[in-house]
Amino acid sequence: MKYSMLLASLAPTLMAAPLTRDTFEWTPTLAGYFDVVFQYMQQAQSPGQPSATCDLSRAAMPIAPTPLPNPTGLILEHVAVGRGIQNYTCANATATPAALGAVARFYNASCVAADYPDLLGLIPNLALQYPLPADPSAPLAPSDLQLSTHHYFSNASTPVFAFDTATSPKFGTIIAQKIHSSDAPANAVPGISGTGNGAVPWLYLTPRSTSESPIKAVYRLSTAGGQPPETCANMPAAFSVDYSAIYWFYK
Repeated sequence: MKYSMLLASLAPTLMAAPLTRDTFEWTPTLAGYFDVVFQYMQQAQSPGQPSATCDLSRAAMPIAPTPLPNPTGLILEHVAVGRGIQNYTCANATATPAALGAVARFYNASCVAADYPDLLGLIPNLALQYPLPADPSAPLAPSDLQLSTHHYFSNASTPVFAFDTATSPKFGTIIAQKIHSSDAPANAVPGISGTGNGAVPWLYLTPRSTSESPIKAVYRLSTAGGQPPETCANMPAAFSVDYSAIYWFYK
């Protein structure tokens, strides 16, 4: 059986020259990702193995430590890897950092969620270890996932998900509100290279009445990084913390 096209796109560098400092530094995180890719590629060559379908009815969200509401009656339409920054401000050195929204690019991981869930769970940590592509429209390497959404805040408490790229699904713009949250699991990646102040919470969001989108629920799960220090001591008036997460969109 030939390798699936999806696996080929997930591992564009597997048969290429070794990674260099000009591409991706070889790390345990990257090695673990490629090890799982190799396992799936070997399975794909075995007789009788089902081919990839990208059927999102087969995808299953992880359960939050404090369970979030179920998307009862809704249909999963899109899964994306978010990579960006959480923004914070400091009023003074003794204050607690105040959240000021986030900015991120989202990359289409729907087929990974449907057919390769083990890979999906590895991608937030992998994405956190490397910068975003210099070209804003380029795929997310080394997974080669295509840009699907831009995420930002219209004010300090209003997240926006804009499906506004050439490769976006036709879901318009979601102007959302946080309804429930859960602390990230204790073993969540706290930051780049495994150091940092922790992973931002898992979230359940719903659209505001001003949304122009068929999407009815958004979940931010499998977070990595993004938390600020406990106090503003030795911090500037405004700063950002890198984060990554998996977002699930239901209609």
